[in-house]
Amino acid sequence: MNVMLPTEGSEALKEALESVDRILIVTHVSPDGDAVGSVLGLRGILEAAGKRAEVVMADDIASKYQFLIDRPVLHVGDPLLSSLTEEDLFQIVIFVDASERERVGSVLDHLHMLLVEGAPEVNIDHHISNNRFGDIVIVDPERASSSELVMRVAQELGVELTSGIADQLFAAILTDTGRFQYINTDEHCLRAAAALVEAGADPSRIAQRIYLERPVLFYQLLGHLLSTIELYHDGRTCVMTMPRELVANFFPDGSMDSEGIVDFTVQMENIEVGIFIRQTGEGVYRASLRSRGTVDVQRIVEAFSGGGHESAAGCEVLGSQEEVKERIVTEVGKWLP
Repeated sequence: MNVMLPTEGSEALKEALESVDRILIVTHVSPDGDAVGSVLGLRGILEAAGKRAEVVMADDIASKYQFLIDRPVLHVGDPLLSSLTEEDLFQIVIFVDASERERVGSVLDHLHMLLVEGAPEVNIDHHISNNRFGDIVIVDPERASSSELVMRVAQELGVELTSGIADQLFAAILTDTGRFQYINTDEHCLRAAAALVEAGADPSRIAQRIYLERPVLFYQLLGHLLSTIELYHDGRTCVMTMPRELVANFFPDGSMDSEGIVDFTVQMENIEVGIFIRQTGEGVYRASLRSRGTVDVQRIVEAFSGGGHESAAGCEVLGSQEEVKERIVTEVGKWLP
């Protein structure tokens, strides 16, 4: 399939979708609330527009977001994908909440087996670090979440949101604004959230399912992690560390969901930047950073080829735990006012 496409805008996507029936939706590895809610909501919107749409992910959806799933998503190696015939191949692929193609992980290596030749790539994202890949680019760093851009697609297609889709998109906004606490909370995302409530989203139920129903083991582990807290820069930077053996003790099957732990690093007085460092492999550490708003942590993680937002960002750093901690803390110090 070879088509001439405009390079930018939701109108271009609407035009491209008119000539296709089978749509593949992908998102980044370790999908957070915005990724999960946005791809599930987009799938529902496209199906309401009469299309066949499937979500394919490299990683599983965290347990706290499972209630948003209206039907299963697919993973690489899924029998349904392995048995696709030439007539079943997807005609277009939409990357959602991924700042670059590589962020979708192992899915990227399998795209050639899932797509017809020449299938256009669509890039829907709100990260300022997005490199504008793809044939159709819908990137707006001014939006608090990718779900706001998905809502724009629904408007272009003339699709009225169901309560289920509204729940999915509301969860995306809720989580990417840190429960409307991050500096990216503005009139645009609040209007979008209000529109979703009008469409049937249930804010109380969504917030409770995501934030108030974590397993007991999460809090038992958190108790250990809080004891690792160290303060730097006259008490303005907080660091929490999680060695891999600690996770293994609590979650031997490797199913630990650490999303949200970093938020505890900025819940103390005087803290401006919080850092959560966890070991993910031999000499490999994942650092998550949060800001109260005075420091742009996205700029900090750029020094380590990371990405994210002004108030929430992350990166992967190689070395020993102490080396990684020292490098990140030193970089934070350069940005503190």
